[in-house]
Amino acid sequence: MKPIRVLTLIDAFRMGGAETLLAPLAVAMRETDVEMDFAGLDDASFNSEKTMSILSDVGVRPRSFGISRLLDPTGVPKLAGEIRRGGYDLVHTHLENSATFAVPAAKLTGRPVVCTFHHVTERWPGRRYWREHVAAEAATLGDRVLFVSEASRVSWAQVHRKGRVPANWDVLHNGIDVANFHPGESDPAVRSELGGGAGPLVVLPAAFRDFKGIPLAIRAWPQVLQKHPDAILSLVGGRAVQESTTGTAKFSTEGEEDETELRKLVSELGLTDSVVFAGMRSDMPEVYRAADAVLLSSIYGENLPTVLIEASASGKAIAAPRIGGIPDIVVDGATGLLFEANDPAALAAAVIRLLDDPELRKSFVQPAVERAHTEFSATAWARRLQDLYNELIERKR
Repeated sequence: MKPIRVLTLIDAFRMGGAETLLAPLAVAMRETDVEMDFAGLDDASFNSEKTMSILSDVGVRPRSFGISRLLDPTGVPKLAGEIRRGGYDLVHTHLENSATFAVPAAKLTGRPVVCTFHHVTERWPGRRYWREHVAAEAATLGDRVLFVSEASRVSWAQVHRKGRVPANWDVLHNGIDVANFHPGESDPAVRSELGGGAGPLVVLPAAFRDFKGIPLAIRAWPQVLQKHPDAILSLVGGRAVQESTTGTAKFSTEGEEDETELRKLVSELGLTDSVVFAGMRSDMPEVYRAADAVLLSSIYGENLPTVLIEASASGKAIAAPRIGGIPDIVVDGATGLLFEANDPAALAAAVIRLLDDPELRKSFVQPAVERAHTEFSATAWARRLQDLYNELIERKR
């Protein structure tokens, strides 16, 4: 059977989750009947060296079309020409500007077009709102609009469609390479490096960024110690985004929490023996296996946090807030525990419940691993996309 040729178009290959997730997708797609080419809408000067290296490592050599202005009158015809010359059967865009250009270009060529948005939005000020709004309107005129979590779809409908969800707006979860994340024995050396000893070890894997709620977790920790006085909270992160698809750190300073202030808070609360600053790690699979439980303390802004997929695939009990796309990953009471965001008592109660009950933690292992593989692996993502592409191409014939 003739393979499906897909042009996967993104705004540019900057350093971000949507961009780097294209690497595991490219690998997984090789097991399907889809031939996928990757291109950036913008000029190559906007590409991140790190992202280009990640793509190169998996054999992807993307192009850049040099369409750098939203009002560029040559953009749509130029993109339509690229679609025709490439002999593509379908166009799939990621992020806003690529959707705005690709939908009319795909219509000019008679190809179906799919647009994916990757974040939970809000009513941003000024140009950012209008850039998103134009993209939402354009994408809705295409064949399918995808959101990577239900929270993302709802937020875009509220901000850009007065709460109404168009019929062609669907949720399709992204996937990651879960091959290195699996249950297993803890490495005593890694556990020791994380601050673990005879007592329970809870790992919080997150960059020191404001929306991650790390001060909240620190303030909640005395309540955990009342029940488990030897429990350790290990902060795995720093000036890096620990949401990687390969187990390695990615660097960012946006919205950064001051580590000095976090250490001061730990000292003021008398927690220097109970809260460990473990730093950035390049061995996240071993970190998860060393933990007794994994905690996320975010207070806003989460869409589909990769660390929770990694922890689930590793068979770890999770406590996480009920915000954004987190409930898409963690099924409360079945694969982990959810608590109300920005509530130290609720966070502490969830952690205490996990530490109190080893059998509960054990009961989460198999369902969490299975859900990570069936819903959030790159392989599952690629197969769902292949099915969608086939459906839309058949509809055009």
